[in-house]
Amino acid sequence: MCQYHDHALFCRDETGPAVNADAVLAASAAGTVVDVGKMHRRDLLRAMATGSLVMLAPACATNPETGRSQFVGLASDQMLAGMALQSWQQLRAETPAYNNPRAQARLANVGGRIAVAANRPNDPWEFVVFDSPEKNAFVLPGGKVGFYRGLMEVAERDDHIASVLGHEVGHVTGRHAAERFSTQLALQGVMIGAQVASQDMDPRTRGIALTALGLGAQVGVLLPFSRRDELEADRLGVDYMHTAGYDVRESVRFWELMAQEGGGRRPPEFLSTHPSPETRMAELRAYINTRGYATM
Repeated sequence: MCQYHDHALFCRDETGPAVNADAVLAASAAGTVVDVGKMHRRDLLRAMATGSLVMLAPACATNPETGRSQFVGLASDQMLAGMALQSWQQLRAETPAYNNPRAQARLANVGGRIAVAANRPNDPWEFVVFDSPEKNAFVLPGGKVGFYRGLMEVAERDDHIASVLGHEVGHVTGRHAAERFSTQLALQGVMIGAQVASQDMDPRTRGIALTALGLGAQVGVLLPFSRRDELEADRLGVDYMHTAGYDVRESVRFWELMAQEGGGRRPPEFLSTHPSPETRMAELRAYINTRGYATM
C-alpha cells in the first residue's frame, strides 16, 4: 500500500460499491487507499477541493535508504538528471564560480567523504562553490551540488559543510526529486479532472471549488511534502556525517548560526517550504540522541 501523509490515494476500479466524498475524507484521515471508480462527479470534486485526493495512479516503491514507500513511478532518476543538466549548465554560465581554490578543494573533499558514506562514491558528483553572498546550497538530480560563498562564510568548520552536503546528498538518496515530480504530475491530472467534473456547476460555485482545490494542493500537499523532505534529508545527512567521521553535534550548531543570520526574517513555518531552524535543531537533537551518535 502506498500511503502519503494525511491524504488518501486513489485508483480507478470499475468494480465494487460506490464511494462518496465522505468516505474519501474518512480515508484521508487514515492515510489509506480508496476506490473512487464509482464516485459521482460532484463527490469527486468535493474530495479533490479539500486536498484529500492527491494522486491519480499509485506507483510506489520502497526506498531501501529510508524504508519508506514513495510515489516515484512517474519519473526515473535518469530522466530527471537529463532535465536538470540544462539548468546546471545555465547556472554555471550565469553565476561565476568562487575564485578561491582552497574553498573549492574544501567543498570537494568534504563532498567526496559524504558520497562514500552514502554508498554513492561512483555517482557523477559535481561540487561547486558559487561566488554569491546568498546563504544557500542546493542539489539537482544527477549529483550537481551548488554551495554559495555566503554559506561558506557561515560554515566555521568542515563539520558544518558536511552537515549541508549530507543534507543535499540525502535529497538524492531519498529520491525526493522523483517523488516531487511524480506528485506534481499526478496533481496536474487531478486539476484537469476537477475542471471536467465542474462543468455542470454554476460559474460562481465552480470558481470557488477550483480556487479551493488550488489552495488545498499548495498548502495541503506541496508545502508539507517539502518540509517532510527537508527533515528526512537532515536525518540522512546526520547518518552520513557520522559514517564519514564528522561531529554530528555540529549540525545543530550550524543551524544555530543560520538562525542568527536570519535575524527572525522568516515566513511562518505553516506557509514555508522549509522547517524553521528551531524545528530543525529540535529534530536533529532528538535524532542524534535516538541513534546514539552523541548525547545532546
